[in-house]
Order: sequence, then C-alpha cells, then structure tokens
Amino acid sequence: MNQNETGLQEMVSILGRRGQTIYGRQSIVEACTKAGVILIDTPDDERYDENSRKSLERFLLEYSKLGPAARLTLLILSKQYEATLPEELARKKKSLVDIVSLLSDFMNQ
Repeated sequence: MNQNETGLQEMVSILGRRGQTIYGRQSIVEACTKAGVILIDTPDDERYDENSRKSLERFLLEYSKLGPAARLTLLILSKQYEATLPEELARKKKSLVDIVSLLSDFMNQ
C-alpha cells in the first residue's frame, strides 16, 4: 500500500468519526453506503484494508456534498496526509485549493 492510499484511509477514518458528530450518524452511514466503504471507527480493525481506493475516493466525494466546511476539511486533511483528492474535487473547487495553499504558506512563515 502506497503513502497516498494510506493517507486516504486515514482521512476516511477521521472523516467518518468527525462526520458522525457534526452531520449525524445517518448522514455518514448513507455516504458510506453510496461509496461502498465499510464504516470503521478504528484503523486496528481487520477489515480496514478491505476498502478499495475507488470506494475511498467515492466516500470523499459523498462527504464533500455535506457542505462547504466538509470540502474545506477535505482539502486541509489532504495536505496533512499528503493524499491526492479525486480529480472531481480538485476541479470543482479550484479556488478553495488556492485558499488552502495560501493558508498553508502563511502558517509555515
């Protein structure tokens, strides 16, 4: 498993837990169902590696539909975990990508 895929798994794990608190368990369960992702609360679960890269990316797309804050969270986590977001997300919100890049530059000064 490469670093990008590991980053995606970490992001989905964080977003699954975070999303249940913010958007409600049902919203996250629906996003997981649409994406074909197993909702797991801990990376130690033996089923953790069963999620394919394609299903992880579909989950990120579904999560992004929860609102602007969800999209911004995706961008920030992708920077932290050095994970590549699905092309659909990067294309749609290019201005958000630029904002996060500027914010990152500012924080590193």
